[in-house]
Amino acid sequence: MAVQKKYHLDVKILTRLLFTIYMPVFVFVQMYQIDISVEILKETLIFLVLLHILLYLLTKLYIKVKGIEKEKAAAIINSVLYYNCGNYGIPLIMLVFPGNSLAFSIQIIVIVFQTILPFTHGIITINAGKKPLKEICLDLAKLPFLYAIPLGYLFQYLNIKIPNPILIPLNYVYDGFIAIALLTLGFQLANISWRFSFNKVLITNILRLIISPIIALFIVTLFGITGVTAQVLIISSAVPTALNVVLLAIEYDNEPEFASQVVLSTTILSVITMTLVIVLVRLI
Repeated sequence: MAVQKKYHLDVKILTRLLFTIYMPVFVFVQMYQIDISVEILKETLIFLVLLHILLYLLTKLYIKVKGIEKEKAAAIINSVLYYNCGNYGIPLIMLVFPGNSLAFSIQIIVIVFQTILPFTHGIITINAGKKPLKEICLDLAKLPFLYAIPLGYLFQYLNIKIPNPILIPLNYVYDGFIAIALLTLGFQLANISWRFSFNKVLITNILRLIISPIIALFIVTLFGITGVTAQVLIISSAVPTALNVVLLAIEYDNEPEFASQVVLSTTILSVITMTLVIVLVRLI
C-alpha cells in the first residue's frame, strides 16, 4: 500500500497480467492435479450449484426490496457469490483436516468452480444492460483461462505426463498467482477513499459470512451429505469474499472501492464467524 501511495502504479496492468497469464496457468495446474471419485465430484457440484442459485436469488431479493442501482447491485451480487476458497480456504482446510486428502480434493473442486463462475457469470452480471449478450459472449471467449480448464482436465483424464522442463515453470507461475493477486489488492486498497457504504457493506458481510453457511447446512442436510464432505463444504461456504471480485471490479470499472471494502471487512470479520462455523460443524 505504501508503494502505491508513493508511485501511483496502474492496477489495471496487474489485473491484465493475472487474467491473461497467471489465471490460465493456475486453473490448468489445478485441473491437471485433481484426483477424486465421481460420486464425491457429483455431490460437490450439486452442492455448489444449489448454493450459488440460492445465494443469488436471496441477494437479488434484497437488491429489489432496497431498489439498489444496477452498478452497485452487480458489485453486491459478486461479493456475496464469490468467496476466497483458495489462499484463505486451502490453508484453513489443511489446518482443520490435517493430512486428509479427501478434504483437500473437495476444496480443489470448490476452487475450480469458484474460479470459473466469477469470470463467466460474474462478468455477465457486471455487463448486463451495458452490452448486448452477443458482445458479452465474445468477450468471454477471449479469456484464456476458459480454454485452460478443459485442457487441464484432458491431460489429467488421459494421464498425459507433462515433462519437467514444462511443468516446473508452470508451477512457478502457479505459485506466483496468489502473490500477484494479493499485491493487486494492496494497490487497490491504497487507492480507495474509505467512505464506507455502511449499510450495503454490512448486509453483504452478513450474506457472505452468516447466511451462506446456513444455506450450506440446509443443502447438505437435504441431500444427506455427511462426514468430511459436508464439513468441508460448509466451512468453505463461510469464507470471506474473493479477491477475484476486486479484480473484476477493477477490470470492468464496476465499484472497485465497494468491492475492496467488502473483501477487507469480510476477511477481518471472518476471524470471528469462521471460528464459530468450525466449532458448530464439528458437531455434525
